[in-house]
Amino acid sequence: MSQRSVLLVSRCAWTLTAFRTGLMRELLTRGWRVSCAGAADGYEGRIQAMGVPFTPLPLDMRGMNPAADLRYLGALAALYRRARPDVIHHFTIKPVIYGGMAARLTPARVVNTITGLGYMFTGPDRGARAMLARTLYRVGLSSASHTWFLNAEDRDYFLKHRVVGSEQSGVLPGEGVDSERFSPRKRPSGGPPMVVYVGRILGDKGLYELAEAAERVKREIPRARFLLVGPRDERNPSVVPETDLRGWVDRGVFEWAGPVDDVRPHLAGADVVVLPSYREGLPMSLLEAMAMERAVAATDVPGCREVVEHEKTGLLVPPRNPRALAQALVRLLSDPGLAASMGKAGRQRVLAHFDEKKVIRRVLESYEA
Repeated sequence: MSQRSVLLVSRCAWTLTAFRTGLMRELLTRGWRVSCAGAADGYEGRIQAMGVPFTPLPLDMRGMNPAADLRYLGALAALYRRARPDVIHHFTIKPVIYGGMAARLTPARVVNTITGLGYMFTGPDRGARAMLARTLYRVGLSSASHTWFLNAEDRDYFLKHRVVGSEQSGVLPGEGVDSERFSPRKRPSGGPPMVVYVGRILGDKGLYELAEAAERVKREIPRARFLLVGPRDERNPSVVPETDLRGWVDRGVFEWAGPVDDVRPHLAGADVVVLPSYREGLPMSLLEAMAMERAVAATDVPGCREVVEHEKTGLLVPPRNPRALAQALVRLLSDPGLAASMGKAGRQRVLAHFDEKKVIRRVLESYEA
């Protein structure tokens, strides 16, 4: 039997290295011929070092530009004709939509992973934006053999609006956590209480609410520190303006580590990991923190509520509510025993439901015709 081939198409090289390295390694181990495509961003060398070819694509990640999106669609169609893979797996919004359109004329089996609904469904004027997004998704998903969602509420939304069929879709428990790499570490003793946020510096992640909550927490626990770990994503409409970020840092509300290649040292230094997002697919930052036995505080929204068991592995609070968020953080910072017990329960939950090996097995089943 000839060697089967799979093409993984994501937003950019970073998303492939950050979230799909385990999938690539398993495919290679099983004898698949693997290639990747996405916007070049400096991380493509890490993919190529694994022996996986990478094709750069002209993806405009800053919004809806019809001319740029047509160029992207044309580049995808040309790649698919040239590569002729057996399976094409799309991740993130534009690859799913335009990749699905480009794949209509190929014999490849098309699999999608919708990693979250994003700005089109959470930003200003989201009614009109959501209607446009549903239309584009409906066209893009029409050629798919299977579409994965990372939480049941996102899938239910697509089923309700008849964007996808029930037999051609399912729910994955996230994209999987490498529970050996993200293993428990003791927090260094003697330092001030530390709250850590890991993710892009976006308004949709609830950072304005976190800033207000941080100021409330510091009034009760003056030594508390708040660390943001992640990049400013200028291509996202919800990016926090640099003036606002610098203002927070200058006033001592937040410290900012910027983008990092390895979040584990920062998670290890945390008493609590926080994610006050408006909506998620299934947040990797919370899962990685739980795998390292850190208590978490998050908003009670799709994605976060699938990860966090309220009062067992962490605390859930209403979205866009700085007061409730501050109360939850003060409670966890003031009771190290409670935070420690939640951290231990969190790791057990990750091992039982979100381990990378279990997720990859289900993904590979969807590759079979």
